[in-house]
Amino acid sequence: MAMLQTVDRALHLVRLVASRGEVTLTEVAGSLQVSPSMAHRLLRTCADAGFLDQPLRNGAYTVGPALRHIAADVRRGSTLPTLLGGVLRQVAEGLLETTSLAVLEGRNIRFVLTEEGTHLVRIARPVRTVTPAHATAAGRALLAGLTDDDLEARYQKATLETVQPGTIQDWAQLKAEIKKVRNRDWAIQVGEAQPGVAALAMPVRDGSGQSVAAVTVTVPYLRLSRSEDARSLARRLRPFVDQMERRLALSSAR
Repeated sequence: MAMLQTVDRALHLVRLVASRGEVTLTEVAGSLQVSPSMAHRLLRTCADAGFLDQPLRNGAYTVGPALRHIAADVRRGSTLPTLLGGVLRQVAEGLLETTSLAVLEGRNIRFVLTEEGTHLVRIARPVRTVTPAHATAAGRALLAGLTDDDLEARYQKATLETVQPGTIQDWAQLKAEIKKVRNRDWAIQVGEAQPGVAALAMPVRDGSGQSVAAVTVTVPYLRLSRSEDARSLARRLRPFVDQMERRLALSSAR
């Protein structure tokens, strides 16, 4: 019960700072109806986790980098389909294959938009809206954009979920796969997220070079059974990704 109460107070504190922009220790103690020492512990805990910041020693607390990153991720998830939806349709029409836009959420990816291809034999929309990142091409493309420290922090002591029998199951194997993705700038998976289905994905970067989404082309696995198949698809996908990145750069410059 005490633990739940502490968590509730911390969440209340984060909401308080997010709504006001900054708070003092006295304001927190009054709003949460706790002692100054308890208010100080809550503030320091949230600051240590990056949710709050204290620019000046003994000064007010403001929104921290972790909270800003969460807010940015939420905004991207809602604005990316609007910004990039037109190009995604062009991908589906140009390649005749089902294509999706995905964003990273912790150790998972979320498909935020999908356009089905027109190929006679094609893959329908993704079965699972949220899927473990390590088991998908889109997830690996996005994980490759993280720093090694961020990557290890996300997967520290985590068990990699087995989505299908061939899914990557250990940390060393995942690191090796991500190294390949970084070298070629695209990711691939065959049958690891869904039987008989393969996918190739590329990261989409904003004007600052940060990977904010991934474009995935999903096909029956026989169409990506050879290395040359994957390289050819990557070459055909690249111009569309470049177009998406130009749109993101223009949007951030406004």
